Amino acid sequence: MLKLWIVQENLSFSSNLLERRHAPLEDITEALKKYIDLTKNNPVLSFNERVGISVALVQRLLSDNLNYINVAKRYLNVEIFGQLINKIVGPADGNGKLGGKSAGLILAYQILQHKKKSNLLLDDVQTPKSWFITSDSIFEFIHYNALEEFVFTKYLNPEEIQLEYAFIQYIFKNSPFPQEMLVGFKRILEELDTKPLIIRSSSLLEDSFEASFSGKYKSLFISNIGTKEERLTSLVNAVAEVYASTFGPDPIVYRKERGLLDFREEMGILIQEVVGTRIGKFYLPSYAGVAFSNNEFSWSPRIKREDGIIRLVAGLGTRAVDRTMNDYPTLIAPGKPSIKVNTAFSDRIKYSQQFVDVINLETNKFETIEFKQLLKDCKGNFPGIEHIVSFDRQGTLVDPISAFTDFVKEDTVVTFNGLTERTQFIIKIKETLKYLQNALQRPVDIEFASDGKILYLLQCRPQSRFSNENKIVIPFDIPEESKIFTANRYVSNGLVENVEYVVYVDPLEYGKLQTSEEMQEVGKTINKLNRLLPDRSFILIGPGRWGSKGDIKLGVPVIYSDINNTAMLIEVAKENEGYEPELSFGTHFFQDLVEANIKYLPLYPDKKGVLFNENFFNNSPNFLTEMLKNCDELAKVVKVINLNEPAKNATLSIYMDGENSQAVAFIKAKV
Repeated sequence: MLKLWIVQENLSFSSNLLERRHAPLEDITEALKKYIDLTKNNPVLSFNERVGISVALVQRLLSDNLNYINVAKRYLNVEIFGQLINKIVGPADGNGKLGGKSAGLILAYQILQHKKKSNLLLDDVQTPKSWFITSDSIFEFIHYNALEEFVFTKYLNPEEIQLEYAFIQYIFKNSPFPQEMLVGFKRILEELDTKPLIIRSSSLLEDSFEASFSGKYKSLFISNIGTKEERLTSLVNAVAEVYASTFGPDPIVYRKERGLLDFREEMGILIQEVVGTRIGKFYLPSYAGVAFSNNEFSWSPRIKREDGIIRLVAGLGTRAVDRTMNDYPTLIAPGKPSIKVNTAFSDRIKYSQQFVDVINLETNKFETIEFKQLLKDCKGNFPGIEHIVSFDRQGTLVDPISAFTDFVKEDTVVTFNGLTERTQFIIKIKETLKYLQNALQRPVDIEFASDGKILYLLQCRPQSRFSNENKIVIPFDIPEESKIFTANRYVSNGLVENVEYVVYVDPLEYGKLQTSEEMQEVGKTINKLNRLLPDRSFILIGPGRWGSKGDIKLGVPVIYSDINNTAMLIEVAKENEGYEPELSFGTHFFQDLVEANIKYLPLYPDKKGVLFNENFFNNSPNFLTEMLKNCDELAKVVKVINLNEPAKNATLSIYMDGENSQAVAFIKAKV
């Protein structure tokens, strides 16, 4: 009893400190070490006291969100925080947190650790080596360089923010870090000295239960090779660029829409080893991707919402979350993996992945190369290649029997047939999504990667909310002459009414533009109309993939803040122009539309059974030059059709019946 009292007395100081929500990081670190040293797996405190300390540590280091805390207290204990504290870098006297992305990953991993006790299938699901920079470190950096003035740029209008952002990026990347932070960076590089790193944003608002902020802040890869000074310089530059992204137009518009503009946004940093293997001068995972509990847009009536969706790519997962050039990820519904998006042989070839994202270890750059060229360079020695590709043999897809095949001589096609049919990958993803959804009590969105052997969880967050209307019934008595377009492929449930303006980017005229500057000017014009037209009273219609990264000829170059006020985005795929909207389900771009309740529809006007009223789009008066000055040269490309003008005195309605994959847009006269 005397020994117990002595231990409890020694613990009292540590317990009180650990329960202080604003205790300095240095004191928290010492208190945790003392607590663990004194207890040595001998719980001298009561269960309630231990839970109380765990909750206090969750609030101090991870999140104040009650939904998060209610889940975390079941899976996180003081011992876990004792291990975690050794991987945290921040001001010794600071009281910052690790940020939303880090908090989500830490909790998700512990949930899976708990489930591994009863499900050995998840035994090899891991997380990469990770370090954490506290969220208040950004203000240490800002104060050290007297950059406080930039904190208030969030109150400028979006155009001014866009102009200011380029300057902020330059200033941040050319400003020194405090010595204390540099010492912390060196500690990180001492441990993570063998593999490339990804420096990921982890703001306090990011990946929260209320808003995901998917893709709003930067994440950057560094090769982590060279001298100590070169490696440190690369890390410092990457952290500075992530910090600068806090002041970009997209996250600020996103925050403003959700009433979060006045929130004191702090940016934590999650530094992870990049999952993968060195192949010659390149470094990359065998495959990576994202997975969602709910499938908000299905490609078959047999696929239900709860069947989920996986976006899967070979190489770095950037091609899974971004809209890219003329390339396609593999889409799989884990609940119905046998139902393919493309069934015809020609379509499976056309819509397969052609390029792969890699880290070039010689140039220290992120690059995109042809997948077939990579196979030639590595002589087919690609981890797990037999599960990734199939062979095109005279119009038939044949799956390799084993890894002992000459993959260079074969005409390979990325199908992931072996991975989905001959491994437990799909089951692991399904089980991971199920356990995380059950624990968090809401659908989840995860990122993952594999080196060909182990599946690594990279991120977990609540899935973006989707306003799923009840069954939509298309009116049967719509006059043919009032129909503007119909659709019968990849239609989701939705109803958009009282549309007064149609902003139409003519696919033929857009395709005639010769320079990148001209195409960028189209994007800027869309931005101006987005600010000028009444919220949710207009729709956007245009060619290809809006918001794609890379070849902007494939779609209008916009970001979320350029289109956030529209009611609907319609992507047109005219066959004679070669455009084909990618099924963007699961990309950051698509998640923005889902969260903002902006309806989305791909339109294939040349397909059988589809109506596209060319006369309406080509011959309706164009109000662009009346609304915007100095836009005469773009009047052929961008058209603003005003349905509210006296000559029309009408509105547009779009009915989308996802159950039967049918949609129709038609003009209704105002009463």
